[in-house]
Amino acid sequence: MNAKEVVTNLFAKWEAGNSSGFFDAVADDVVWTAIGTTPISGVAHGKKEYMDKTYLPLQAVFAGSTSCKVKRVVAEGDTVVVEWHGETPLARGGVYANDYCWVVRVAEDKLVEVTGYFDTSAVQALFT
Repeated sequence: MNAKEVVTNLFAKWEAGNSSGFFDAVADDVVWTAIGTTPISGVAHGKKEYMDKTYLPLQAVFAGSTSCKVKRVVAEGDTVVVEWHGETPLARGGVYANDYCWVVRVAEDKLVEVTGYFDTSAVQALFT
């Protein structure tokens, strides 16, 4: 599969409710950058560091899975850009909604680099 097919298939599964398949495809040595100055922003070197710095803090305020709706996928070579919308129930009630643009680099069917752009004020509000 080419990079666009890999990423498109992963997001299609996520849209169908299987987000674990997405994270299974993240390389152990991924470089994941969350843009901004939020509590989860910064660069994580490796899947474990990403999970510890970003994923687990988010799971602490969420009360369920993130639903995903892809708006657009654009690719060139090993790089894929995905614009998507996510909504997640919050532990304190209500729903967290955000729009994302992820730039993903794929190697050997694994996500080896991800840069995520999102509404940082919405993320900041999760932690205040």
